Amino acid sequence: MTITAPTQAKVPLNIRKKAAADRSAIYDSIRERLRDGTFAEGDKLPTERELAENFGAARNSVRQALDRLVNEGFVTRQVGRGTFAASRQDGGPGMVDSHATLQKILEVRLMVEPQMIPLVVERAGAEDFEAMARCLDGIRHAQTWAEYKEWKYELHYAIVRATGNDLLIGIFEAIIRARRADHWGKADGTQQISDEVRDRTLEANVAIVDALREGRKEDAADAVRRYLTDTVASLHGV
Repeated sequence: MTITAPTQAKVPLNIRKKAAADRSAIYDSIRERLRDGTFAEGDKLPTERELAENFGAARNSVRQALDRLVNEGFVTRQVGRGTFAASRQDGGPGMVDSHATLQKILEVRLMVEPQMIPLVVERAGAEDFEAMARCLDGIRHAQTWAEYKEWKYELHYAIVRATGNDLLIGIFEAIIRARRADHWGKADGTQQISDEVRDRTLEANVAIVDALREGRKEDAADAVRRYLTDTVASLHGV
């Protein structure tokens, strides 16, 4: 099934504005087709390449629009198969209570994420590491609190996706929805993120990705554990 962009007046846009407009158009178009039943549960969506051609958009814009739909629970990705309409069309929190505290979420992540590292090392491919690199770059250039949080969670979502395990992926998607429902812990996402906080987060996550890329399982697991433990400690002012 072809999805095309609605006819619009041609207005000069710089690259950043065009990318934002493309992301919004792709998201809105797919979301409307999910809402009106054009895409039923389990239906396969067009590929990233097809969407990019139909909308005249960059693949990165398509990927970000699909990432948002995944994070909100409207579609799911299946490694090697594609993107599909999800069983839940309300964007609900699924397996994680939308009111779960950050403390509880971090406790679960500490139990799960270090243990899944061997799967990531075994199964991650070039596309997975490209996605991780994009997320690191997003953290590096993030200016607002909301932007910074989105990229942090997107990075760890990319790491989880590399396991190829749909259950793990679903759990992390639910965690992202719960955190987003809480506005990432801050009502005003436009608050500026400090260089010190951003740089510290970037350093910790670069260490994780480097260890994964080099196949150093124990180092990667330790880096994930240290990063999450430090996050828990920061909640208590340690």
